[in-house]
Amino acid sequence: MSVDSVKKPRKYPGCVKNFYDYFSEYSGNSSIHGIKYIGEKKRTVIEKLWWSVVILASLSICIFMIIKTYEKWQTSPVIVSFARSPTPVWNIPFPAVTICSETKTKQSIFNYTNAYNRFESGQNVTSEENAMLERISLVCDNHLHLSGNDTIDYETIDFLGKVAPPFDEVFFQCKWMNQIQNCSRLFTPTLSEEGICFTFNMLDREELYTNAVFFNGDYLHHGVKATNWTLEDGYPPDVGQNAYPKRAISAGQGAGLSVWLRLFEKDLDYVCRGPVQGFKVLLHHPSEVPRVSQQYFRAPLNQESVVAIKPDMMTTSEGLRNYDPHRRQCYFPSERQLRFYQVYTQQNCDVECVTNYTLIHCGCVSYHMPHDENTKLCGSGKTLCVHNASVDLLMEEIENKFNKNAQVWDRPDCDCLPACTSLTYNSENSQADFQWYKVFEATKAKYRGLAGANLTSITLFFKEMQFITSERNELYGPTDFLANCGGLLGLFMGFSLLSIIEIFYFLSLRLVCNLRKYGRHYWSGSPELLEDDAYVHNE
Repeated sequence: MSVDSVKKPRKYPGCVKNFYDYFSEYSGNSSIHGIKYIGEKKRTVIEKLWWSVVILASLSICIFMIIKTYEKWQTSPVIVSFARSPTPVWNIPFPAVTICSETKTKQSIFNYTNAYNRFESGQNVTSEENAMLERISLVCDNHLHLSGNDTIDYETIDFLGKVAPPFDEVFFQCKWMNQIQNCSRLFTPTLSEEGICFTFNMLDREELYTNAVFFNGDYLHHGVKATNWTLEDGYPPDVGQNAYPKRAISAGQGAGLSVWLRLFEKDLDYVCRGPVQGFKVLLHHPSEVPRVSQQYFRAPLNQESVVAIKPDMMTTSEGLRNYDPHRRQCYFPSERQLRFYQVYTQQNCDVECVTNYTLIHCGCVSYHMPHDENTKLCGSGKTLCVHNASVDLLMEEIENKFNKNAQVWDRPDCDCLPACTSLTYNSENSQADFQWYKVFEATKAKYRGLAGANLTSITLFFKEMQFITSERNELYGPTDFLANCGGLLGLFMGFSLLSIIEIFYFLSLRLVCNLRKYGRHYWSGSPELLEDDAYVHNE
């Protein structure tokens, strides 16, 4: 046989041979389950294929479950749980109490029923009576009188205050902490959609509203400043019982508020507000504007109402502060600044949203809505427009929530998520006949200022000394998500952090060291290749 007919051996091992030996070395040392069987040189092709299918199946299931875990982390990062310890009632303010009379005008000043009936029957109504009818219709049921001027001036608000039952006539007696006090020191006149109302324990308008709001009159202006109290931080530790907003030092009737209210039979009007006479009462947060027409309980005439208050407080852990507000479904105070209110609450945001929407669609706002000096006030001719605006806004919001493609409401002045720290007051009410006149008869006391009067008694107090606070916490934080991923990878693949480091080691440091030590022809560092005499090792 000639020399030329003998096939010459290959000078150096190829890249494929180096890769095969390098992978065999990695698989033999890897901590990932099943990899070593694929890289073993003595395994048959069927065995290697079988292990490849098993590893791919396990990896697919693992990735699928990790994706589901990630989606849960993204869509539901918050879990609401109970706080570790109960909260005493003296750590929170006593609720603001807003009381609105169902009598909007004294009949001795203007007989609304008579003027309304004459207007509806086509009888003669003087221009003065018609103007008064239009003004008072703003605080009556919105279906009664829909004609009139589209806008009003601030004299209309002054007029509503003049014809309404005065403060000294409505409040007969007030008690706070079981001590009789001057009612004018406890309650402040305020404007609401119910007309002239009276509020206890609410922030002064200078601390509630921003400079963008124009004030007419002294409504909600009592001059008492909050004693460094905030909704998030509560009361300072050095503030005692005289803190404002006022707080109860205990539960029970002796540590609450009690008022006797008075309306005279001759002033009752059954056309303006319907057949139920008496008062509407709303419990709300001191830094929140009251919406009496939507959330209230009744205090009928000649009835005693006993209200046991149960606070409901929601806080948010600091671990959620870095989350997007729409992921945690709440706003921290620094994240949302309202135009008209210094304090963000969901209620304040809703009122501002309705105000802006009404202004856009009606060209004016209701007299009780926050506004600047140049904004027009809606008259009785716009009553239907104002009502429809609030209904349309609510329908838009509902439709937006049902729209799965819209993640955030595109109306920038709305998007009213709850505050991350919120406080609401639930109540348990009971009523009984208030036979106040029997007491006067039994004690032979004189009916001073009570001839023809109807009295209503309202007593409010905390039901229990402590309550359970709810708290938003992370359901899956970054650490929890990493732990879940690690558990799944370990369960299905035997994978760990060192496995990742091991892969990078074989792809970087070990490869570089092999190249410098063995050269580019033997970069795998395989002993079999280095000792194989079929290859050239030294030139």
